[in-house]
Amino acid sequence: MDTKRREETQSTGVTDLVARLVEGLGQLLTQHVALARIELGEEARSVSRALGTLALFAVFLLLGYAMLCFGAAFALVPWLTLPGAVAAVGGLNLVAGAVGLWSVRKILERPILEDTLAAAHESAQLLAAEAHREASGVH
Repeated sequence: MDTKRREETQSTGVTDLVARLVEGLGQLLTQHVALARIELGEEARSVSRALGTLALFAVFLLLGYAMLCFGAAFALVPWLTLPGAVAAVGGLNLVAGAVGLWSVRKILERPILEDTLAAAHESAQLLAAEAHREASGVH
């Protein structure tokens, strides 16, 4: 009789552990999805603000820059031919553009969902430790 009661307790204990594990995994997944949504929303707002600012001032910058380049090229005509002056100003622009793109690339390389990935990794480690602890307690 005592053996039967112990088997029922063990069976209920394992069932309860599995049910708690499934419930905990569901809650964990829900929390990670919510965190990812929040983090993606913040990232999208940041990028959209930057793009809006860029679009606002890009037209003025482009026109002003083109005028300065033509002025610089015409100023170099006494020392170079017109095609040579335009090529020199163009080469300088290529170098400046490459430096600018290099700095933007570094900004865009930052990891996305860094907090979510860290939280998921921490949760997985805690879950593995808890599962190991629970498994060693059930025979």
